[in-house]
Amino acid sequence: GSSTQLFRSSCAALFSAMTFLPWLLWMSLVGTASSGSCREIGCGGHDETCWCVASCWSFNDCCQDFAAVCPEEPASVQLAEVNFLVTTDLHSWIEGRRHQPHLDANLAHVASVLEHLRHRSRAQRRDVFFFDNGDVNDGTGLSASAADHVEYLAPVLRSAKYDALNVGNHELYQRNGNGMLPGAACPIVGLKESGYIDSWKGRYLTSNVVWAKNQQPVGERYAVIEGEFGTKLLVFGFLYNMRDHCDAVQVLKVEDVVNSSWFQDAVEGHAAQVDAVVVLAHMDYRDELVDLLWRSLRHWLGERKPIQIFAGHSHIRGYRQLDNFSSVYEAGCKLDTVGFLSFQHRSDGNGLDFDHANITGNVHDMADALHLDILRPNLTVNRALEAAKVAAGTDRVLGCSPKHYYLSNALQEKNSLWSFYMEKVVPGTLFDSEDQLAIVGTGALSYDIFPGTFTVDDVYMTSPYGNFWLILQKISGEILQQLISDLNDPMGGAARRLASPWRGARVPSYVTSSVPELGKSYDLIFCDFDLDPIVQHLKDLMKQQLQPELFKPAMNTSSVLEAWFQKQPCEETLI
Repeated sequence: GSSTQLFRSSCAALFSAMTFLPWLLWMSLVGTASSGSCREIGCGGHDETCWCVASCWSFNDCCQDFAAVCPEEPASVQLAEVNFLVTTDLHSWIEGRRHQPHLDANLAHVASVLEHLRHRSRAQRRDVFFFDNGDVNDGTGLSASAADHVEYLAPVLRSAKYDALNVGNHELYQRNGNGMLPGAACPIVGLKESGYIDSWKGRYLTSNVVWAKNQQPVGERYAVIEGEFGTKLLVFGFLYNMRDHCDAVQVLKVEDVVNSSWFQDAVEGHAAQVDAVVVLAHMDYRDELVDLLWRSLRHWLGERKPIQIFAGHSHIRGYRQLDNFSSVYEAGCKLDTVGFLSFQHRSDGNGLDFDHANITGNVHDMADALHLDILRPNLTVNRALEAAKVAAGTDRVLGCSPKHYYLSNALQEKNSLWSFYMEKVVPGTLFDSEDQLAIVGTGALSYDIFPGTFTVDDVYMTSPYGNFWLILQKISGEILQQLISDLNDPMGGAARRLASPWRGARVPSYVTSSVPELGKSYDLIFCDFDLDPIVQHLKDLMKQQLQPELFKPAMNTSSVLEAWFQKQPCEETLI
């Protein structure tokens, strides 16, 4: 059985019989080791195999020998009647990766790909459109070093000259604890107040996201876009039915929006004038809402109007053809993939020929896909990127890491990032006494720590969300033991940030800084993202509603890493 099942079935007997549970035994209950080799698990094509769902195949979250065992076929781009270049779930990973040189491309290289494609397409009088599908923030120092997570990032994205953009869930997460902390309620407020949304002149699309105070769309509900050679597109931007959004917005159900009068009027009113309908859909390409959008559009458009849906959110590569004239395509995440898709009418008139290419975020691979010897970055975007890095101070060295800490390693395994974070970093920077205990959901960290210099950017690549800390005082060890068991029960259903399928096999959904002992009481420390499941479970266990207090407001889930590594000096040769 899984580690979670082992944990659940063993906890009651062990905890009632023992007043002390050694740390190693605790680790054996909440995580099991695995070789993590693609030779045993399989390659999976960047999908669930190798545990690649929640993050990306490229983040060392998958089997660590992926590149050697699972070589890829090189992408090749062929222009057709209508052409699209797309990014999704960038999560501020737009500057290339110093720890993973095989993913060295930045957003300026993507802009250069677009330039080359458009130059080539002019000779054929064909249009190339450039879209982003949301979740631009939360991932690196370019995002989370800003209070609103978008201040440094937005000017770089604006320089990239997208034709249309969608909103993602990360733009909508609560940042100020519903007023507990100063600052913008969520990143989308920062994007609005800075003028970023307005700067797109009606092409920042939020078909089902409205401001809570007036029910007006955050961006525009849709846009009609015309290419250089006359191709016209009707473009929508949908987000999945997100529930845990910030209080500044409301996310309308997709089911309701597609039955609204404005949606039907937009489709019927423009159907005859446009060459295709495009939906930027921030949701998994297999999501049933994708099929709902497709069926709804097909109802109003008839059988032969081209429909192209671009998906996202699940961080994988995926493609489905929906009918002879429509398809859905998802292009990875965090610039591990630049997606290309094209279509043209078949000579017999009975459908479209679709072609898509997953271009790996590697400068050489991008050049090869375009049949170029070299690909130089776009100067405008490159300058904006360099200016943002200076403003954010992301290259500042804080200290050094002596080893590689792996996000995917089980808690009892050598070099486990989660054991390091919970046993060393959190107690060493946050705690005031031995009677404090922390519980953190394992979605809080998203990237390995690598040996050598550790920079501001590394802080936020490892811990991108900067969630603030809360405290509940005097919780008994007995209650905490049961709380941990309940949180890691996959059937409990209360957890909001569950571990991904790959992580569920090796690291539990929630981890602790130490083992709670029977007969003792603790001050429980946790972050705001985990507030709802923890408080709800405690209410069920204690039969009372607890009110946590803000704990050390100057600290958060990211800053504890900064504080730790500032005390880990580097040898002079490494700086």
